[in-house]
Amino acid sequence: MDREWVLLAGTLAGFIAAMLSITEKLLDFRDRLRTGDDRENGKDAPPAPVQEPDRPPRLTQPAWKLVNVSSYLLLHELAVIVTAGVMLNYAGLMLSLRLQSILYLDMIGTALAALLLGPWWGALVALLSSCLVNWVLYPGTGADVVIFPWVLVNMAGGLFWGVMGRRTAFRKYLKTPRASALAHGGYLVTFGVVGAAVMALPGTLVQGALSEPSVFALNADVARALEGMIEEWQATVDAQLEGILGMWSGGVGWALLSYIQNFLRYTPDKTLTVALALMILKYAFPLFERELVHGGPGKARIRDTAAAPLMLGALYLLVFFGLMTTEAYRGEVYWPVWSIPWAVILIGLIVLRRWGPSDETARHACLARAARYAQALKPIQREPAHDFAQRLGVATLAASLVFVLCLPLIVTNFYQAAFNFFCVVYGFLLGVYLIRIVVSQNVSVSRR
Repeated sequence: MDREWVLLAGTLAGFIAAMLSITEKLLDFRDRLRTGDDRENGKDAPPAPVQEPDRPPRLTQPAWKLVNVSSYLLLHELAVIVTAGVMLNYAGLMLSLRLQSILYLDMIGTALAALLLGPWWGALVALLSSCLVNWVLYPGTGADVVIFPWVLVNMAGGLFWGVMGRRTAFRKYLKTPRASALAHGGYLVTFGVVGAAVMALPGTLVQGALSEPSVFALNADVARALEGMIEEWQATVDAQLEGILGMWSGGVGWALLSYIQNFLRYTPDKTLTVALALMILKYAFPLFERELVHGGPGKARIRDTAAAPLMLGALYLLVFFGLMTTEAYRGEVYWPVWSIPWAVILIGLIVLRRWGPSDETARHACLARAARYAQALKPIQREPAHDFAQRLGVATLAASLVFVLCLPLIVTNFYQAAFNFFCVVYGFLLGVYLIRIVVSQNVSVSRR
């Protein structure tokens, strides 16, 4: 895959997104002016329509803002949670690389998205983080060789946490205001330790395909001593399995010990990852917890439609193509490993198409949640600070477009500079946007 084409596409996408955002805000501002003029002229507002009991409340927002993808609202839920997940993953990875820690912390956003949106969207956030953000912003060459294979581990984590987050025990644990230390410990063991055991399986498969040993970031003397112990254990395991498996004993022994090493290496990272993700969920997005985890007033459990695995498969197709066309990962040894996600996606597609909710049911539930979001956040959106921040964001986007148009006059590598420029601008704007949503949700819940 050519990174230059990605940079060009990203630059064009950033320019178009800025233009669309400015146009949208100008149209909203025009509608507000018209509404204000009507009020000044004494025009009465049309009477509110009578709602039927089996339909969600009618909303005054534009129809494109209420588009639902699978079982979730595109802008109200997916855009916020997926953006937060990708940014958290990237921030955790950069912090870990900067501090040279044994922790990765590059799956905090994956865990957050999986707990809120379910397994398919957790895996999709893992794909977006690993194969788009980390790949494009990787410092150096050969990012596809280094990053792409380990997507299987990240996807496995998103799927596992999403499935566990849909269990009744997890919802009951979150609803307990004063959970005991035993309950918290059970959560960390179930989601962290067991999650590390699950993710160690694809990690071992990837290591076996790439012929890479497990590496512990330890003191040199400790590392050598541990390697000696592992060699002794492997020799013992091979001797025990030789009489049973014959020529396959060496491979099974190596896989068993590699799995144990990966499990030990993943356990602290995944345990702290799920702890941080749950803290962010509780303190940052209380409205999402109420609606997406507990099911809102009706306590209805949200179930995805078949569109979710289809979207995951469409995104993984790009990664699969990149892996199969990379010189280092061609051949009969690799393609069975890269094809494992296809089996999971196919099974999920069949199950959801047969037993999942209909598109009409999903949209009905999405519109009802959008009405509750609007009712909860409407008082906050009327405050002057909300309009001030929105208008300042539009002014920032307009200024960024002017600066980007001037870049060809002062730099030679225009696409690289423009792409990095948009990454910085949009990164800060998305951070402010998420902070505003976090504050709005917490203020709304506290007022209720």
